[in-house]
Amino acid sequence: MSVGLFKYNGDIYEENSEVILSENISSQSFYERYWEKAIGELGIKYIQDGAEFNNTKLEVVMEELDLLKSWAIANLQGEEKEYMTARIENLEEVIPKSLISKKDILYIF
Repeated sequence: MSVGLFKYNGDIYEENSEVILSENISSQSFYERYWEKAIGELGIKYIQDGAEFNNTKLEVVMEELDLLKSWAIANLQGEEKEYMTARIENLEEVIPKSLISKKDILYIF
């Protein structure tokens, strides 16, 4: 299992809604070991499993990504640090491009 970022072409709860964006954030085991620790220590609200947000939260989301990247650089080493920072940098590129209109909602699960 893994944790990912998703966008749908309609309401996520509608039967005919389809995934139009799917970005891997982390494997489940890595998420539980490192991301959850960072999220708890930093008080992250939107970049976590079960969250959803739209473009009104973009500034906060980008700040959270910056905090998470700083945490990874300070607290991880080697492959773990490279993996987490690469995933965060990918999200820093993907999220702003995916929140074009006020109707766009991104989900993390």
